[in-house]
Amino acid sequence: MRAPNFILIPSLIAGELWRRASRRIRKGPLYRWRYSGAGVDQLTIAPTELRPADITLATQFYMGQFTFANETISTAGEPPFTIPAPSDEWFAELHSFKWLRHLRAANSDLMQAHASALVSDWISQWGSQIESQSWRPDIINGRLISWLTHSPLLINNTSPESYQEFLKSLARQTRYLNHISPSVRDGYPRLHTRIALAFAALCLDGKEKAIKQATHDLNSELNRQILADGGHVSRNPVILVELLADLIPLRQAYQELGHSPSHTLLSAIDRMLAVLRFFQHSNGELAQFNGTGSTPAKMLSTILSFDESKGSPQRSAPQSGYERLAENNTVVLIDTGKALSRGTARRAMAGTLSFELSSGSTRFIANCGVPSSAYKIYAPYARATAAHSTATIGNKSSSRFATDSKFHSLLPSPLIRGPNQISLSRDQTQEYETLTASHDGYLQEFGIIHTRNLHLSNNGEVLNGSDEFTRQPAPQSTLPPSVPIELRFHLPPAISASMLTSGHSILIATQDNDAWTFTCVDGPISLEESIQFSGPDLPRKSQQIVVSINAQTKTEVRWTLERRIKKPAKRPRATSNTPNSTPDLLDGLENNGAT
Repeated sequence: MRAPNFILIPSLIAGELWRRASRRIRKGPLYRWRYSGAGVDQLTIAPTELRPADITLATQFYMGQFTFANETISTAGEPPFTIPAPSDEWFAELHSFKWLRHLRAANSDLMQAHASALVSDWISQWGSQIESQSWRPDIINGRLISWLTHSPLLINNTSPESYQEFLKSLARQTRYLNHISPSVRDGYPRLHTRIALAFAALCLDGKEKAIKQATHDLNSELNRQILADGGHVSRNPVILVELLADLIPLRQAYQELGHSPSHTLLSAIDRMLAVLRFFQHSNGELAQFNGTGSTPAKMLSTILSFDESKGSPQRSAPQSGYERLAENNTVVLIDTGKALSRGTARRAMAGTLSFELSSGSTRFIANCGVPSSAYKIYAPYARATAAHSTATIGNKSSSRFATDSKFHSLLPSPLIRGPNQISLSRDQTQEYETLTASHDGYLQEFGIIHTRNLHLSNNGEVLNGSDEFTRQPAPQSTLPPSVPIELRFHLPPAISASMLTSGHSILIATQDNDAWTFTCVDGPISLEESIQFSGPDLPRKSQQIVVSINAQTKTEVRWTLERRIKKPAKRPRATSNTPNSTPDLLDGLENNGAT
């Protein structure tokens, strides 16, 4: 049973305050002596780096230009660690040292010396500042893994004194991270901490006792956080990419040192690779659900090269709460789940029953995603139901979030309440594959159950949909007699849209005339502005199809997305070369039966 908010919120705040107090105590003078001491004798192994590198960035770093989170700072010859950070994201990226891979890729003595100098600068300025943000667990995780992975870059041709300082700092950070690990925030941060400690146990001396304990702790978190279908407990698809980018090299490190990777680790990697393929659209990108934005294409391709499974992706990820319809290079991915725990749902979104559709090399229907920078600014808008391709009722979201910054800072997650009951069924006929799902996210406030039916034809040419809004007695005593409902279908920025003369259809097309037609006769349709939060830069304008009805007069909306067939290319006419002529979206297309 869902706890009342007046009970739930104080309990969540109390738990978060206890976690923070525990962290503060462990960082205090009573414990600080535990982190000091001698370093280790040597490094045993340098794990593999799977993340792509860019040598042009190495040159920029050498010139004093540091670009992180879409913000560039010029150091004017000073170490970057002395420059005030323009944002928390910039600071975290700098101090995590994940950018060392770019310097290593440059493969020159100059860049090697520059990398060693930067690490020495950090050790001298921040190596003892345990109370600072640079010693935040998520930052230490990245720094430990990066220093160990790129240790050949950092220790070759360095003085014995610098080498010992490097080893001493690694040992100190490892001791500190191991000691505070029980108080690290639940979900990905805690699992990432266990991964970093397993790397340290293998690479720093490789002592059997330390490896055994780190392996045990990692296995416990993998069993708890990686679901049976391979998804992560956060329900965020892109976290799988980040985890696998570390877990696959960790598996290799065990093998190179003569240790057998645990069955838990091997099984988790296999399941995660399989569900990662499940989340892929026909163009190779990941679906934008619950914290996933633009796809790191090169890293995704590298990671999936380790997937040895054959055949088509699985059709369902039931524990994660997602479904997949796929026929003839058309892919439809649907969010049919709910948050599995508030503590791990830090990037959860109110996108229940939202879907995305891709065909060939193009995604035609999408969610708005999340920004790669300035997340705190745009997150309240990106997580709203209105930023997803689903129905909004009464201009509200189907989940409730803490929007006040002070209030939010005292919660383990911004999510306060989401749908409680979600039903799901699938069917297959000779003509269609069908999915039906419903949720009660709007029941408490409006007394309405939202049900979505999707029918993908066996040739992948047609997606028929219907959205039903069923009135039920609500817990509240008074309900508005008239409730506005809007169905939204967000289009990526690269998609052009045009209303057809019937007034009931909209053509959505790419520049090379791949196109689909959206048709709805059960309510007025319109083209409105939208925004795509995901991408390498700041959010971009896009468009959305909106169907508007009123729950008092309409309880079902039927709609169709139908692929249009390309005609053979026509010989260009002389008049078509007019410089500023407007392209005809219908040119080169055959109306495949849409009205």
